[in-house]
Amino acid sequence: MKKLIISALLSWSLAGWYATAANRVAFDAEAVLPSTEQPVDVSFQAVTWRHDTLIASGMGGGIFASSDNGISWRQLPAPPDSDTLQFRDNQLLNNDRLVLMSAGEGVSSGVFISDDFGLSWRRVATGNSETTFYDCFYMLDEQQGWLYGDADEQGLFVLHTGDGALSWQRMALPLAAQPGEGGFASSGTCLNSLSAEPGVIIGTGNGANSRLIVNRQGQWRAIESPISGGEAGGIFSVQSTPDTIYVSGGSLKHAEHPAQMWRYAVSQQRWHALPQLPMKGAVYGSALLSTASGLSIWVSNPQGVWYLPAEANSWQQVSRSNIWSLACKDRVGCVGVGKNGTIERYLPKA
Repeated sequence: MKKLIISALLSWSLAGWYATAANRVAFDAEAVLPSTEQPVDVSFQAVTWRHDTLIASGMGGGIFASSDNGISWRQLPAPPDSDTLQFRDNQLLNNDRLVLMSAGEGVSSGVFISDDFGLSWRRVATGNSETTFYDCFYMLDEQQGWLYGDADEQGLFVLHTGDGALSWQRMALPLAAQPGEGGFASSGTCLNSLSAEPGVIIGTGNGANSRLIVNRQGQWRAIESPISGGEAGGIFSVQSTPDTIYVSGGSLKHAEHPAQMWRYAVSQQRWHALPQLPMKGAVYGSALLSTASGLSIWVSNPQGVWYLPAEANSWQQVSRSNIWSLACKDRVGCVGVGKNGTIERYLPKA
């Protein structure tokens, strides 16, 4: 692989920082679930946002929906016999088709679809060997979608659908897999869309090096990441804007080390460091939020939730809850979900 070109942007102009600090948006955390009125016996591992609707999913076949931007939630019927499954990724399409992905070894990995908000389900994909392990997926639109899983003896594991998630086919990538290379099913964000053009980005881990795998206009490319790989280490979550890809992760094996986040400037083809994260181990989930003062970057793990305001040089903690996955809606705020049925909203302070 080509040697990394890393440009560490560890400082910002103090004059610019003080000039914009007064205009930055600060956030408050608001716990929605669990509550004494609606206890939830599920640990959430994924949350997604479409228009005013949020879908949260996780262990024990738990699926919850909100149609009012996260204020109130209701439980949806789960696929039959799914009590032992972990729904680690989900997405509601614009045609109201709900797509769920379960993660686990072999047949514990699967894709399920419902066109009536859980009243009926179809299982449309199943792990076909003992080594199969689905990690995350993303539907680019109502028809096209991609799914990433741990590599096997055939190489990198990528599935594609072109018919609205009804059927999935394995793709032969022109890239070799590293021994042990795979992904992390921690938040449903190890695969995401490539902003501003048709394509996808995938973050990998567990190999000798973590990599960013990019499908841009049908062409596949692997970019070595500055986040260390190895056992239980690498990229956990990816996000993008038109010219920037954000990767975050770290190491579960070296939980005493700081978690990591970097940005890749697409036009420059260079990595740039972000301010050091205050969390340890690894980032589980990430999200981007556009506010009146610019783009803020959000990260979470069992230690809590932090965000980096636009043009700032330090992270702000907004929650100490065990949060695995985040979703944000521009000009509104963010929602985090996690262990013991926790759902929180992060809204601009009044």
